[in-house]
Amino acid sequence: MIHRALVIVLCLIGTAAFAADNTACPISGRPVNPSVTSDMDGTTVSFCCGGCKSTFDAMNSSEQQTTFASLDTPSRAGAKTEPAADRATVDPELFLSQVYLLKTCPVSGKPVDSMDDPASKVIGGREIIVCCPPCFSKIEKDQTTYNAVIDKQITEEQLAGYPMTACLASGRPIDVKGTPTNAVYGNRLMRFCCGGCANYIIKDPARLKKAIKTLDAATIKKQRPTYPLTTCVVSGRPLGDQPVNVVIGGQLVRLCCGECEKKFRKNPRAFMSQFKPTKTATSKADG
Repeated sequence: MIHRALVIVLCLIGTAAFAADNTACPISGRPVNPSVTSDMDGTTVSFCCGGCKSTFDAMNSSEQQTTFASLDTPSRAGAKTEPAADRATVDPELFLSQVYLLKTCPVSGKPVDSMDDPASKVIGGREIIVCCPPCFSKIEKDQTTYNAVIDKQITEEQLAGYPMTACLASGRPIDVKGTPTNAVYGNRLMRFCCGGCANYIIKDPARLKKAIKTLDAATIKKQRPTYPLTTCVVSGRPLGDQPVNVVIGGQLVRLCCGECEKKFRKNPRAFMSQFKPTKTATSKADG
C-alpha cells in the first residue's frame, strides 16, 4: 500500500510539473508572459495577457481543466494559421473579398494594425481580427451586433468611391426604388436596388462570384487612371507595361507580375498595411 501510494504521489507531482510548464496561453495559443499567471487547483497557469487571464479565471474548475488540456493540440500550442483559416474551402476568386482589413477591433475599437500577430478567427464564415482573444467570445455571443458594426465601417469607408450606379443583380439604377440597398460581403460593399436583389446575389455562390467580378472590373476601370503608385507593393519594382490588377476591400492594387500576385494573395493584409498611396502621385503604367 505504501509503495502504491508513493507511485501515485510521484505521478501527480510529475503531472503537475508538466502542466505548470505551459509556454502557450490556454486561451489564445500565443507565447505566454511569465508574469501573468493564475492558480488552477494548485497548478500555476501562465497567459499572454491580462484579458486571457480574466477569461480563464471566470471559468469553473472543470472548464479550466478542459481548456488547459486542449493545449496538447497543435492549434492551442501556438501554431500560427493564415488569415481566414477556411482558405482551403473558399473559392480563390472570392478569397480577397473575405480578408479582414479594418484597422480597429469591432468590440473595443482599439487599433489592431500595429500588432505583429493579430488575433484572427473565422466566426460565422467571416474572418474577424480583434485586439485580444477575449473579444472573440463577445462576438460569438452576439454575432448580429458585431457584424453590423463591421458592415457599418466597411460601408462608410467604401461608399464615396463605389464605382457602380447599376444594381449588381437587376442591372437597373440602384436608386430606381428610392434609397439603394447597401450590403456587405466579407470586406466588400455591394449596392443593389432592393433587398431582394441583395439576397439573390449574396446567398448564391455562383451569382456572388460573378457579381464580384463585375464589381472588380468597375473598380479597376474607375481607379486605374488615377492610381497613385508607380511601383509594386510586393517587390518595390516599377509596375512595368503589363501590371497585374487585383481588388481588395474596394481598393485597386497593381502588382508588377504574376509571382508578386501569388505572394500578395498568401498574405494580403501584410501588404495592405504598407499600402500608403499619395494623392499627388500618378501612375504611368497603362496595363
